[in-house]
Amino acid sequence: MPSLRDYFTRNSLVQRLLQLPPNAQPQWGKLDAPRMVCHLGDTLSMALGDLPTKPANRKAFHHFPLKHLFLYVLPMPKNIPTASELLSSLPTSFEADRQRVVELIERLTMAPRGLGAEHPFFGPLTNDEWNHLQEKHIDHHLQQFGC
Repeated sequence: MPSLRDYFTRNSLVQRLLQLPPNAQPQWGKLDAPRMVCHLGDTLSMALGDLPTKPANRKAFHHFPLKHLFLYVLPMPKNIPTASELLSSLPTSFEADRQRVVELIERLTMAPRGLGAEHPFFGPLTNDEWNHLQEKHIDHHLQQFGC
């Protein structure tokens, strides 16, 4: 399964992110490219435990099989609601915001194995689950902008 812990997978995502122009138009959704990059930074900060989020109280999604289906089997849906905390950073400099995402990716890949931060929808995730989910999430948004 793809994961940010895999060097080639991570490098490919970072290269795609670095090719994203600030004026890229989304193929779906409401975010422009600068806001999307900030959103990626916010979700990575959440994964690292630096940005707390309120639980969505969807306990059924904390356990197998629903958690497994959404994390590993089903594609990430388009236009799903996002926790407001994950849209809290506002764009500053596109290059600085993009560099923040790259640095947070590196930090997440270095997170020790074991239990990581809590996801508002899926509950507690291991750092390996976070690395997989963030790879899936970043890929989803880069595809949104044709990268």
